[in-house]
Amino acid sequence: MMQLLAQVVSIAVLAPLVQGVMKRLRANLQGRPGPSPLQPYRDLAKLLNKEALLPYGVSPIPLIAPGIVLGVAVTFASVLPIVAPNAMGSIVDIIALAFLLGLGRFALALAALDTRSSFAGMAASREMAFGSLVEPALLLALLGGAVLGRGTHLSFLLDAPFGLAGMLAFAAFFLVLLAETARVPIDNQETHYELTMIHEGLVLEYSGWQLAMLQYAGYIRQLCFLVLAAMLLPGGAEGWRHLPWILGLIGAVTVVETLFAKLRLFEVPQLFGTAFIFAVASIGLRVLGGLA
Repeated sequence: MMQLLAQVVSIAVLAPLVQGVMKRLRANLQGRPGPSPLQPYRDLAKLLNKEALLPYGVSPIPLIAPGIVLGVAVTFASVLPIVAPNAMGSIVDIIALAFLLGLGRFALALAALDTRSSFAGMAASREMAFGSLVEPALLLALLGGAVLGRGTHLSFLLDAPFGLAGMLAFAAFFLVLLAETARVPIDNQETHYELTMIHEGLVLEYSGWQLAMLQYAGYIRQLCFLVLAAMLLPGGAEGWRHLPWILGLIGAVTVVETLFAKLRLFEVPQLFGTAFIFAVASIGLRVLGGLA
């Protein structure tokens, strides 16, 4: 239990730092000095000291949605088999994980619709539409990358064979990671242009400590997805032995954001289709068994 608590606390403490490092690295690659890696901590502290305001006449849903989203993120951090691989990873499977992430997406989209903001409603529609395309690729990537034929528990990610099937599964999951963390070329965390933003549009009507909770939940989910992606790579075992892979993924995501422009919204499903094809191909290789 102490190991599990240490895991959750470590992810919760380091998540804003990872966000700050990625923003600083992206700025440096673009020739700008960039903010301090500690800036996300300052932003959260500033928001926590501000009053939370919501549109008049909303239901209790927007009030409780930030707590649900943050709770889902913390639960996500607790089920990863990192320092205690047999604690939760052996009883929580990838299907339950997909339902867990879907709960957070549903709560935030429902709250955005309840605010009666046209831009928030448009972002909620996009989020649910893209979520229906991302979640199958997420499930199949984890199945093909690690646990097919052995079970669906997260702990099986640690000692799965890699090979060509693992490479395809990781490629599919990497595209899922870009979508779930609102990264270019699918979304852009640094823009507030209402006609194109997805994740930022969902939280458009939030402010103060509620916005801090939502942003903090996003930081935790981002680090959890990086950890999960590292587990699909060879050498990912219990403890923090996959830390080099996590650092490499931080750099890879930042390089992708620097080299590629944001896709048009109608082109984003094609990227999800590519992830789905990679995941299905990975499962096919696992079934054949020859190249896995």
